[in-house]
Amino acid sequence: MAIDPKYLHSDISDSVLKAFFVVRDSLPYDMEVGVYKRALELEMKSMGLVVESDKEVNIIFKDKNIGSFFIDFVINDSIIILVIKNDLSCEHQVPNAKNQLRLTKYEVCLILNFSADTLKQFSRIILTKEFKKDK
Repeated sequence: MAIDPKYLHSDISDSVLKAFFVVRDSLPYDMEVGVYKRALELEMKSMGLVVESDKEVNIIFKDKNIGSFFIDFVINDSIIILVIKNDLSCEHQVPNAKNQLRLTKYEVCLILNFSADTLKQFSRIILTKEFKKDK
């Protein structure tokens, strides 16, 4: 994979995808998603990435906290990672990824799919600030 300057944070995404494929190729299929997440975190940290795991994000409506959700990973305070093990495809997680981007300052989300039975192993979702409301 080559770093492509036309993609936002492509240098970080490239490193994350390298870590993803190392984990995907090293561990057997059909493990619990938590196993893949822990291995991915270790691999990304070994590559020198700054990794925050299970980051809680508050949902604010009219200046009130109305709930929260967790982001699987925040990398270098620049991109978010959604880790799945889903036989459908990454495309089924796109609405969730877009919602996470809308509700945070982040503009790039990588969906990483550890399922053995999917053709699409990852997706990159970009939602820049000019397309966000109140962000």
